Order: sequence, then structure tokens, then C-alpha cells
Amino acid sequence: MTASQARRVVWVHGDSLSVTDPALSACPDAPALFVFDRPFLQAVPVAFPRLAFMYQGVRDLAAHRPGPTEVRVGAVPDELAAFATAHHAAELHVTRNFTPDFARIVDGLRAARPELRVVIHEPERLTSFDGPLRRFFGFWKKVEREVLHGEPAPDFPRRGHR
Repeated sequence: MTASQARRVVWVHGDSLSVTDPALSACPDAPALFVFDRPFLQAVPVAFPRLAFMYQGVRDLAAHRPGPTEVRVGAVPDELAAFATAHHAAELHVTRNFTPDFARIVDGLRAARPELRVVIHEPERLTSFDGPLRRFFGFWKKVEREVLHGEPAPDFPRRGHR
């Protein structure tokens, strides 16, 4: 492990549980952390099968990557700050999540560890669709051909084209 790899850690969240996750791919040997968000879980009822599914995903991910992977329970910003400190990390890598909680967690982490550089990787886009989302069925009608066959629908202009 190089010195720069030893100074990086990766935050794996519920929407980045994939062996092809951009943050994990950028830092394959870096220690990674998944946190079950205790404040969120206390406020929002999450069924046990969903929690078990997430744990299984982290376990499978850990089995397929060279770097160590850890699971914790607690307040995510606090756990990430402690994890980064324990690994003497200068950078924390994460794949963007489009939920309000993601911004709250990143802000909390930056407040707890202002010297820690947070590197946000963009997730892989599954479709070029960037219009408003109202109902899934309408969205699916527009993106089905692109997602399943790699071709945009005839009435669906590609990004940047008119």
C-alpha cells in the first residue's frame, strides 16, 4: 500500500453498495466504512429484511475488494470522522447520493474534521434522461429502450441535442 492510499478512506452508503461503486473503484485498497445511521433508524421505521439486505450487501462487497471494510452503528458524521482519524486519513472518498441526508452528513463531517478533504465521485448514470420525475411509469416509458437496449426512444432527445 502506498503512502497516498494509506491516507484515504471510503464511505460506503446504502446507495453505493456495489463492487463497481466509483469511490471504491478510485480507492480499491483504502479502508472503507459503512454506517448504519442510528438517528435515522430511530426516526424512520426500517424493516428488518431491508437492514439484513444492506448488511449482506456490505459483507459481499467486503469479500470482493482488497481493502478492509468495516461496519459501524451510530451518527454517520461522527463515525466517519472517527474512522478517518483512526486511519490518519487526509481524504474521504464517497459516491454522491441525491438525498438531503447526504448533504447533512457531508456538512456534519466537514464541521467535525475541517482538515479532511471530502472527494465526491459522481455515480454512474443509467440513462441520459434529465427531465422532471412525476410518475415512475411515465419515466419508464421514456427510458426503457435506452436502459434495456442502449437506444433512446425516438421522442426522447439526447442530452445536448435538439
